[in-house]
Amino acid sequence: MTAPTINNPRSWNGSALAGDWAVSLKLDGVRAIWHDKRGWISRANKPLYNIPPWRDGEPRDCEVFVNSFRDTIRATRTRCLKQDTPAITRHHLYGLAPLDPRLRWGTLTNPTPVAIRAQLKRANALNYEGLVLRKADDWIKIKPFETHDILITGFSEGTGKHRGRLGFVTTRRGAVGAGFTDAEREFLWAEAKAGRLVGQVIEVSCMQFTPSGQFRHPVFARMRPDKLLD
Repeated sequence: MTAPTINNPRSWNGSALAGDWAVSLKLDGVRAIWHDKRGWISRANKPLYNIPPWRDGEPRDCEVFVNSFRDTIRATRTRCLKQDTPAITRHHLYGLAPLDPRLRWGTLTNPTPVAIRAQLKRANALNYEGLVLRKADDWIKIKPFETHDILITGFSEGTGKHRGRLGFVTTRRGAVGAGFTDAEREFLWAEAKAGRLVGQVIEVSCMQFTPSGQFRHPVFARMRPDKLLD
């Protein structure tokens, strides 16, 4: 065996669900898959660092979470340890298949949207990113806002106070210009000028899609260096 086949959850469409669903908590971390020859890798097929090696009997499909998403990215993407690099222990690995008991959140039968959102509110109040509802191999992720991962296809320089830094990026579902901090605009403009921005993956929050399939009120959420999209 080299790397396991992983199950990627689909986004909830807001409708009621039929049947019995196991509910698990969703961490805002980095998915890590053990590859026998390469060690821990991300869904983007990139190496992850500083994670304790897999041991027989442990899950090969995990979520790594260290304090926050930002700390987790720093910890798993730093090839050479620095003094301030967050340490990853086995305690920071949460099995997804099989599921870590720490993530189990009960069951729901024929849940209505009201019941699902009530469970989501409880999870968010405890600082979890959301929920994953599972029925066999059908996994559905539930978040407070609809978010989508998408490739950057282009970019434009800003105007006015944003001249000399990023104004917006373009995607196949429209332009995204809101949500960037000044520091992010400067960093991403440097990436653009160096020819490295197009093809990177961003996470976008929006109010669903327009009838033509474009983002409605898109807002940049964050970069997703842990993901790879076609």
